[in-house]
Amino acid sequence: MTRQCQLTGKKVKSGHNRPFSLKATKRTFRPNLFRKRVLNPLTGKVERMRLSAKAIRTLKKWAREAGANEEALAPKKMAPGAVSHNEEKGRVKKEKLTPKQKKELAAQKEAEKTEEVKPEVVKEMEEAEKKEEKADKKKK
Repeated sequence: MTRQCQLTGKKVKSGHNRPFSLKATKRTFRPNLFRKRVLNPLTGKVERMRLSAKAIRTLKKWAREAGANEEALAPKKMAPGAVSHNEEKGRVKKEKLTPKQKKELAAQKEAEKTEEVKPEVVKEMEEAEKKEEKADKKKK
């Protein structure tokens, strides 16, 4: 198997070491390769690939931009009430939120609270308007 990225095509390059004395000696520059399991969107299967670090970052970027399907990334659904063996043993990672995400979540909760209050306020305003209309009719 060649030392080559299957996505970007990066492979081993040759060059020279250049010390202070400028005596050139041959050397090789290897790509920063990793074996990764990647979901192939065409076949829907997971494939093992040799990818460079740059290719991995690019794939993550593409997934963010495309708004990868949450269903595809979510764990498989289990029967209702079933608990996985990792959950039983307390080995499930908690989702960590960034400060920005925490602020957005707090803003959403505040918006929900105001939405719950709005119908009551609207009803009160409508009742007040009806009372004013009745009072205007009585004056006439």
